[in-house]
Amino acid sequence: MTELRPAPNGYPIKLVRDNTPRIINGSGEPGELFYGEIPDDRDRQRWLKKKLAEEVAEYLLEGGLEELIDIYAVVESLAQWHGIRDLRRIAHNDPRGLFDSGMMMYGRHPEFDKEGAA
Repeated sequence: MTELRPAPNGYPIKLVRDNTPRIINGSGEPGELFYGEIPDDRDRQRWLKKKLAEEVAEYLLEGGLEELIDIYAVVESLAQWHGIRDLRRIAHNDPRGLFDSGMMMYGRHPEFDKEGAA
């Protein structure tokens, strides 16, 4: 596994959107930012999973539309990594449906019995 190292200034490396280097470098803001692509495809999946956790945590804390869009972008990239080109169509055609109605399940089920056990 290829390990990416932090920039010389000590700031952490994180996965950013494809156009971030162009946007940041064109903003005129001072700073020392270095960009490079992940050389190993397995590392790309690892960084995408890490980014997904980061974006979900931000959404849970802040709840903004921008964070939700970030989650969607990461999920789309993960789907492409798995070779899925039209995740939205697949989700809409899933026989279980979506989460639009707010359907709740009540009672007991073996799949969830372990959740309450301590």
